[in-house]
Amino acid sequence: MRIICNDLYKHLIREEYYSDILFLTNEECENCAADYDLAGVEMAVLQPFYVQKEFLDRMPDLRFIQITGAGYDRSDMEEVKRRNLLFSNTRGVMSISIAEDVFSKILFFAREMRRVEQDKKDHVWDMFGQDQWMCTCYDDLYGKTLGIMGYGSIGREIAKRAEAFGMKIFVYDVVEQRDEGITRCFVGEEQLQEFYGAVDYLTVSIPLNEKTRHMIGAEAFAAMKPTAVLVNVARGGLVDTEALIHALDLEQIKGAALDVFEEEPLPAESPLWETDNLFISPHKAGMGDSWKGFIGDLIMRNIDHFKNGEEPENLIRI
Repeated sequence: MRIICNDLYKHLIREEYYSDILFLTNEECENCAADYDLAGVEMAVLQPFYVQKEFLDRMPDLRFIQITGAGYDRSDMEEVKRRNLLFSNTRGVMSISIAEDVFSKILFFAREMRRVEQDKKDHVWDMFGQDQWMCTCYDDLYGKTLGIMGYGSIGREIAKRAEAFGMKIFVYDVVEQRDEGITRCFVGEEQLQEFYGAVDYLTVSIPLNEKTRHMIGAEAFAAMKPTAVLVNVARGGLVDTEALIHALDLEQIKGAALDVFEEEPLPAESPLWETDNLFISPHKAGMGDSWKGFIGDLIMRNIDHFKNGEEPENLIRI
């Protein structure tokens, strides 16, 4: 069995497999490994954006693609389907890290961290204009309602942490979810506006497709509480950027935290940089120190599954 693998992941592969693997640099992947004969390659371990027709054409014996990300909106899935290839993603490997990142952003707004940090820079000792013996400076998460859009592996990890904070957990999904910690599950478009209006914090962890593109737009923001905070760690295209800027400018919602954007890298001229009550991070919510171990274990298990004629994990059925 011959395998190609981006050399970024070489350290995750057991050395006993090295003789079967052609490790390629990013540049070689971009050039479709033009300097190599890829006949006989049956498995490819690649970033999603390298799964394109031109590259696949060079591997006539390919049977299985293991991408190294959860999202596959940048892969040529029509070509994967036409060739009847097995195709797995790595959903779940960053879920813990992403869930922790979500709560760092929620707490940033709940604990007024931007204002606290500015007071430090200004050498200001401020109780937000209140008597220190009877002041309320922050929003506790206890008793607040967290809305989770998409109850996959990321959504479940977010819910675990919300339960620990004593939050009510509202879930929106395409099917009914009945986990014990869920306070209420909303299903279908007819319940979407009610869901938006019911939550204090809205986290987004659904896939991007033509049906979900700009799912969170002007109508959503109009339905949300003026104290609500949006956190998007899924895909930038799920949120209508212009509608979000408008909602923040009009204070229709309290704030938003974006780790993903409709255009990445975010252009220097984007108005998002100057938008008040917006927290920006450059698509790295999942890049804590735990995910590398998880992705390495998954890749190795799927190499073994494929080698032994077993069905790979995280198989995407298209």
